[in-house]
Amino acid sequence: MARRRRFFALVTVSIALAGLSLVLLAAGPQEKQGYTGLTTCATCHDDTAKAFKAGAHGSAMAARSGDLLEGACEACHGPGAAHAADPSKTNINRRPKPEACLACHPKAQALMALNLPAHARNGILCLDCHTPGHTPAPARPLLAAEPSALCAKCHGDIAANFKMPYTHRKGDKPFDCTACHTVHGENRTGRLSEYGKGAVCAECHIDKAGPFVYPHPPRSASGCAECHKPHGSPNPKMLSRPRVFDLCLECHTGLPSFHDITKPKFQACQTCHIAVHGSNHDPNLKDD
Repeated sequence: MARRRRFFALVTVSIALAGLSLVLLAAGPQEKQGYTGLTTCATCHDDTAKAFKAGAHGSAMAARSGDLLEGACEACHGPGAAHAADPSKTNINRRPKPEACLACHPKAQALMALNLPAHARNGILCLDCHTPGHTPAPARPLLAAEPSALCAKCHGDIAANFKMPYTHRKGDKPFDCTACHTVHGENRTGRLSEYGKGAVCAECHIDKAGPFVYPHPPRSASGCAECHKPHGSPNPKMLSRPRVFDLCLECHTGLPSFHDITKPKFQACQTCHIAVHGSNHDPNLKDD
């Protein structure tokens, strides 16, 4: 299913780019009513035009067609003839709306509306996260900042968790949010790639991935975050409780009578139940 979705998404993007190219090629910017083209824009905005041509947006357009690049400014900012004749802030679209971006990136609109409604509800627009490409971007793909810093502007409570003693870091730097999250909702579960089964965690923690003959039910049902705090924790191994014993008791309330939990040996669950992520040999998880 995932491969099929990726195939149809690629087909959609290809058709959209081909259609845009044909429209602009069929009627160059000089021939369209009210349009002037990048060459005219560059008479006043020379530095911006040069930077755009050298950047990711301009390079991608130029590789496809010179005419596509020539129409780039007005594809986002609207017809520029009136502005060229009488330069004013009122007769040009200075900050393009998302529709301008989505003319070339239709996949983002469909997937975000389905999987990331909170971004839309809170008025998050393309240029809140991305740069338009007029100058070199601080991070790829055309991001206004590194992903961890960019996301932290809204998700400050999550960013604070990366200061915990135990968290996901590369050296002293937090993992980029995009290492785990698909920010445009590029799958059916949205923000986190196949999060329900912990699949995104298993990309790094391969030894915990399974499948197991005897899986640990919490992981199978709710994913790794049933026991772990993925953004950071004061507890070793990023557990949600200070002791493994306390964590186990959240589910295992009906203990056998010989488990006298007032005694220390019955408070060290992993002394016996070593295969906490699942076992191929023992239903009680006493053997890997």
